[in-house]
Amino acid sequence: MDRSVYEAARSGDLGFLKKIRDGDLSINLLLQKTPKNNNILHLAAEFKQVNFFRGVPIDNQSPLFWDTNNKGDTPMHVAAKAGCDEVVGLLINRARILYTEGADEESALADGKAYKDLLRIKNLIEDTGLHVAIKYGHLKVVILLVEADPELCCFTNSANESPLFLAITKGFPRIARYMLEKFPTSSLHGINGVTALHAAITRNISCKGIVKMMVSRNPEIIKEVDANGWTPLHYAALTGNVRATRLLMQQDSSISYILDKSGMSALHVAAYAGRRKVMEVLTQVRPDTCELVNHKGQTVLHAAVLGGQFVTVRYILRTSKFAGLINEADNDGNTPLHLAAIQRSLAVIKTMARNPRVDNTAINNQHLKAADIFLGDNIELTRLA
Repeated sequence: MDRSVYEAARSGDLGFLKKIRDGDLSINLLLQKTPKNNNILHLAAEFKQVNFFRGVPIDNQSPLFWDTNNKGDTPMHVAAKAGCDEVVGLLINRARILYTEGADEESALADGKAYKDLLRIKNLIEDTGLHVAIKYGHLKVVILLVEADPELCCFTNSANESPLFLAITKGFPRIARYMLEKFPTSSLHGINGVTALHAAITRNISCKGIVKMMVSRNPEIIKEVDANGWTPLHYAALTGNVRATRLLMQQDSSISYILDKSGMSALHVAAYAGRRKVMEVLTQVRPDTCELVNHKGQTVLHAAVLGGQFVTVRYILRTSKFAGLINEADNDGNTPLHLAAIQRSLAVIKTMARNPRVDNTAINNQHLKAADIFLGDNIELTRLA
């Protein structure tokens, strides 16, 4: 691209455009591109030169408006990234004009939506302009695009990320709330089966009402699992999101019985992560979830031991509803104390070995006691017992 063209677009030099209109400069200059295949409109959008963009002497039929660069970005994508809502608005109007003035007017306007195909152009990673605007947190651009075409909220990119999922994972709750209010059936899809609900719970933004909005509009979403078989409740348990846990359990408490691919329940996850308040909520509503075991036959007490959560272990030992778990063996015959010895977690070992209800003499399938496992000749466990 000639330096004069680049500098004119970058600085918004309207005098340059006047020279082209007056014939002092060749109109072919407008067709030049940069090494990244950006045309003059890409550049004007990038540098937010709205008047320059508006004044480029090309007609509404020009392909420059929807031309793509090396990344598949149109000027719309570039304007969305820059947060230039004025250029985005111009492009939306250009799309409408193209189909109202075009030769195929009757067929294009048959359903009143043909112009939206231009707004739905995807780049090489299948982002629409809406995806791009959300990635950079530009609410005004989001509003313009969603107002022009609400169904943009249903499009996913090559990573299966929906606009709503991106708004939440990128930390833009205002955008997420706007989309849910404007288009309640927005796609919730995300990477590897993780939905926007999973993401909202992970980021602990339920206090902003977003989790409640998603659940109320799509109740079945609480049963959606990711690639590991985790429900949103598993995520609430892992992050200690008590408010989300209550909301999900109120919606349908049967989700607390859903196990992931390794057989872990949300209660297992809460125990492993040391989330005692979540454990309390889960067992208050569904007390028999205490009996759930994973694919290795391990209880929530085993999980707390494996997580090294000695405070949670002490809580379980002191809570009557968990009494039956104290000496329960897994598929290998290991009690929680055996696992504590295998883990060599002194804090957990001390907590358990000093409790009179813990059976220090229990043997596993290899006929070993916990003391036998704990480094053989190390007498620490025996002394503590």
